[in-house]
Amino acid sequence: MVSYLIKSIVCSGLLLVVYHFILEREKMLRFNRFYLLLAMVFALLVPLATIDMSSQVVEELAPDNIVNVPTVHTAAVNAPLPVSQYDKPVIPDYLPWLAYGIISTVLLLRIGIQILTVLRSKSGRRIIPFETAKLVLMPDNTPTYSFFNFIFISQKAFDFEAVPKEILAHELAHSKQAHSIDILFTEVLLAFCWFNPLFLLYRRAIRLNHEYLADDAVLAGPTDVKEYQLLLLDTLLAHRTTALVSSFNYPVTKKRLAMMTTKINLRNQFIKKALVALLLPVLAFALAEKTYSQQPATETIPKSEKGVNNAPVTGNAAVSEEEMKDFLALVEKHTRHTKSRKGRIDPIVSMSPEQENQLYATYERMSDVQKERIKANNIAIFRMDVPVKKAPEPDMFENWKKPHIFGIWLNGTHVPNTVLNKYNTTDIAEYTLHRLVGKGLVGKGYKYQLELTTNDEFDRTIEQRMNNRIVLARVTWFDPPKVKAGTKK
Repeated sequence: MVSYLIKSIVCSGLLLVVYHFILEREKMLRFNRFYLLLAMVFALLVPLATIDMSSQVVEELAPDNIVNVPTVHTAAVNAPLPVSQYDKPVIPDYLPWLAYGIISTVLLLRIGIQILTVLRSKSGRRIIPFETAKLVLMPDNTPTYSFFNFIFISQKAFDFEAVPKEILAHELAHSKQAHSIDILFTEVLLAFCWFNPLFLLYRRAIRLNHEYLADDAVLAGPTDVKEYQLLLLDTLLAHRTTALVSSFNYPVTKKRLAMMTTKINLRNQFIKKALVALLLPVLAFALAEKTYSQQPATETIPKSEKGVNNAPVTGNAAVSEEEMKDFLALVEKHTRHTKSRKGRIDPIVSMSPEQENQLYATYERMSDVQKERIKANNIAIFRMDVPVKKAPEPDMFENWKKPHIFGIWLNGTHVPNTVLNKYNTTDIAEYTLHRLVGKGLVGKGYKYQLELTTNDEFDRTIEQRMNNRIVLARVTWFDPPKVKAGTKK
């Protein structure tokens, strides 16, 4: 979460700097309007994007795999996972979200109250159609402002025709261009993203750009620029209005007055728009989460191991029919059937490592036709690679500390990602990454399941794993799964 907040604020800050120093001085007001709105959304969404930097295929784990090899999976998604003492947080996880929800609710209520205030102000008032909008005549010396297609003006000034046509044209431009939608969108976004103070500057920039647009609409008519600027200065000390409305009395600045006389330079506008178009994908790549899904590299295996570890033996040697029958009978003898949580009956083969080694030696001597016969009997048998140590790269190790991307299992125990702060990359002997898919993602909060083995655990279990490398299972469809070298259950 902290990483997301930092990236979101950095992104919104960079885009705001681009606006103030590159775009704001150019008279491309409609482009700037949508740039500011999209920049806020962009800053919120880009840190949530994930770019897979994998160089090899990652094994995908789902609850319903086609291949059912219950003796092979190192961390089946459906299997109950051990929970260690690290899973008990000192501070309840809901407290930060509760605080966030309370603040957002208060801000949303404030917006609701402001909307009700504006809507109630037209209740019982005289309403007069005015082009595509409606004039709401208000008592006293109410300043002129607009909200959606309603323009609120002083009834006294209207009756005496004391409302300058430029003011009405200005507010009508706000109404026609639906600036109230931008304002409401910005306010709601601020209510949910109050943690980003830069959005307050975005709100100010959007409101000022609205004034640029409305001023430009007025000056597109017969109105003289000098006279209009004097009219703006005359209203400088007018009354304050609610934050949700568009008002002719929006604070006058040098920028607003200068924009009225700014000349349009199409060449400069094209160059700056092109720069923005190039900047956005660069920012997206720089700030998006990057996952590194490399599998541990397999080190060189001695020649004596190559024949049995890497590929099935396909020579012409064959075993006798009696040995084939003994092979199948022994597998059948040690097969038991268990009922899964989903009611599926799964065959489980359980035998000693010595028996498995004996069967694998027989399997090696089989011909291709005999091996196909073993497959036809829904039997899978193979030997896993020799376990070798492979420490992760530093950038990969740091990336694993992100809890919204990786779920960590350390030596077979589920631990929080912060536990990795106690280790160095050289402390890790093995790592295996699985991408969760389908129902496997439900309730997880992360996208990858990462299994880590420390050097101490590797050294403690290496002898047992070396003696237990044969995998024998009853399957419905066979394709040797990718598993951690020398690991099985």
